[in-house]
Amino acid sequence: MYKKIMIIAGILTFMFNGNVFGQEIKFSDLASSSRGEFTSYISKDGSIYKIGDRIKIGVPSSNKTFAFITEGDGFLLPITPLLVQASGQESEIKRIFVTGNKRAGYSVAFRTKGITGLSNYSIMVENAIETGEIKSFGMTSSEALVALKEAKDKLDLGLKTQEEYNVIKAELVKYIK
Repeated sequence: MYKKIMIIAGILTFMFNGNVFGQEIKFSDLASSSRGEFTSYISKDGSIYKIGDRIKIGVPSSNKTFAFITEGDGFLLPITPLLVQASGQESEIKRIFVTGNKRAGYSVAFRTKGITGLSNYSIMVENAIETGEIKSFGMTSSEALVALKEAKDKLDLGLKTQEEYNVIKAELVKYIK
């Protein structure tokens, strides 16, 4: 009897805990996705974000407050737009989740913790990246192509060796879609 209960408990744990399987979501999958929590996210510009990664807060899209980053959890602290003083701070990703519904569409949000540990932020990721409210790590596909073309031009002019070019190419190709 004890063995059966343990087996059923194990099955239920796997069924209801999505993080057991290490799920990843891509921006392109949002149209066919549903709400849930994930362990990593590949944004529209190809940047990969994982739980535990640090992101840098950019500049607010309005003059004094951030439009797509809010502070507070709604329980102990009220939810308010993040103020301009947070620009330049780093924040650690604690949760990656999809919000929205089929009619309005789905979007990815991060729940992050400030480095001091006192503040929690909610970030609407794609909007925040597009407006510069968070700084995306890595390069976009177009930036990588420009850098690769520049390296190729230097190779053609004899300013770089083939080996140096190959190293640069191997580094940049991971950003090109």
